[in-house]
Amino acid sequence: MNFAITVLGSGSRGNAILVHNAGNAILVDAGFSRKALLEKLSAAGINPCIIRALLISHEHGDHVDGVRLFSDELGIPAYLTMKTAASLEETGKLGKKKVLFETGSVFDIGGFQIRPFAVPHDAIDPVGFVISSGDARAGIATDLGHINSLCMQRLKDCDALILESNHDVEMQNRSDRNMRLKRRVLGKHGHLSNEDAINSFEELVTERTKYVFLVHLSSDCNEYELVLRTARAKLDGLGRPDVKLIIVCQDKASETIWI
Repeated sequence: MNFAITVLGSGSRGNAILVHNAGNAILVDAGFSRKALLEKLSAAGINPCIIRALLISHEHGDHVDGVRLFSDELGIPAYLTMKTAASLEETGKLGKKKVLFETGSVFDIGGFQIRPFAVPHDAIDPVGFVISSGDARAGIATDLGHINSLCMQRLKDCDALILESNHDVEMQNRSDRNMRLKRRVLGKHGHLSNEDAINSFEELVTERTKYVFLVHLSSDCNEYELVLRTARAKLDGLGRPDVKLIIVCQDKASETIWI
């Protein structure tokens, strides 16, 4: 069965990705307030009653700030690892319903098959996701310092790729951020640079790939036009001008695509 993807917003002030079909939906991360999430869903024409679960990638606030209220109001469970659940329970950010999964396991929600995989990021137990239904498959990795061999294996050969393109290294180095933050962002467990994201297309973009979303752009160490120009040039250089490239903003939902 085909399904749709709408990135409701992505950046350091909130992240949420909706995977949906005619009758079921999964929300990957809930980094906006309950009110903002409901407004974004309404603007996208989505009835929140079709959301069957929240998938949580890691415990950072820009991915979980809306989890507790959104989950409790709709009566839907949050799916997450044991360590991430413990972290959210300590901070009061986890709702009443939770379902624990093990990284590397495979499970089903509302006709979608979910496969979480470990990603290198400075969180307690961070994961990305491969989500499939029928012959359609999407790979999601929004926060990672580099693309290791496991990430490459999981994200390769998807119909839609949702990948971080956080910063331009030169802009990061020139910024007035403190050195500790710069080292964190640029480190192997920080955030993915434009260059690393775009170079990964050589392996990740295959004949099957139809859509590439680039997400989690830094507001002060990146530029929309820079990402668009360089990523488009890379895809064209690989002989893939047909791949639809979508650069996602913080405060505006992406277009909805079907795979």
